[in-house]
Amino acid sequence: MDTMNVFGEQKNLVGWYSSPASGLKSDVAVVMLTPGMLSHVGPMRLHVQLARGLERMGIASFRFDISGIGESLPVGESGCSLERAAKEIRQALDLLETQHGLRKFALFGLCSGADDALAASLQEERVVGLSLMDGCGFRTNRFYLNRFRQKYLPKILSYKKWKELLSDQLGGGSRAYLTMPMGNDVREFADRDTCQQQIRQLLARGARMQWIYTGGSIDYYSYENQFFEMFPLLRPNPLLSIYHYPLVDHLATMLRDREMIQNTILDWCGAFIKSHPRTEPSKAIAIPTSVSSFAVSFVGS
Repeated sequence: MDTMNVFGEQKNLVGWYSSPASGLKSDVAVVMLTPGMLSHVGPMRLHVQLARGLERMGIASFRFDISGIGESLPVGESGCSLERAAKEIRQALDLLETQHGLRKFALFGLCSGADDALAASLQEERVVGLSLMDGCGFRTNRFYLNRFRQKYLPKILSYKKWKELLSDQLGGGSRAYLTMPMGNDVREFADRDTCQQQIRQLLARGARMQWIYTGGSIDYYSYENQFFEMFPLLRPNPLLSIYHYPLVDHLATMLRDREMIQNTILDWCGAFIKSHPRTEPSKAIAIPTSVSSFAVSFVGS
């Protein structure tokens, strides 16, 4: 069952709370963050489908729009987008705690949503898990070797490419792009040492972390186990789960790929049912008025 919520200090944020009709099985709720300029439904409704899967498992979830995205109004403070997102994520957690009594959370984010999730979790002790898709990454020596083998060596050995090059040179110009050239997207994650330290800080706190890399991160992540070559101080750790799906695009556009990503995330979330099972709040024992009056009179005598 979905419930729309308008919240935040400026009452400008909009989110949807999903809760299983059969009751919660875990004290952990999953909060899904907007990826880039996409709204709370996620790419190809990924967040909605995750919410439905979590409902079947007995886990609550909340998906909302960062200010200026989707249905959330662009009201709030200026400055660093990571700091602004962290503040708004905190307001979402406050809402879930106040209205639903939830005090433990796992954050899911794709691309810039992963950056926001990591930044917010460092400030929020209530975050006990992170699932990050195409999050921060850094090129390694092996990355550059693979890049040469996969991208440049085939061109060097290609008769067609040499013919095109000679044709361009002899023609006095260069071939026009058949499609728009790739731009340089700006990501706000920190340098390698800082990121490694941040992850170590979260692991020391006991937070579970799932890192998923797709073919959409090919510019900085391209092979199995690159994560531990980027961050050698993090291996081994049972709280870390690393996945690499090089044939899946950044938004998991294909239905088959999206279902695989969903299952990967849902399987990981299932661990919270065992590690953080639902505990009902303790109920005070009601004392009848006559009994309490008798006790007071007895003590008073």
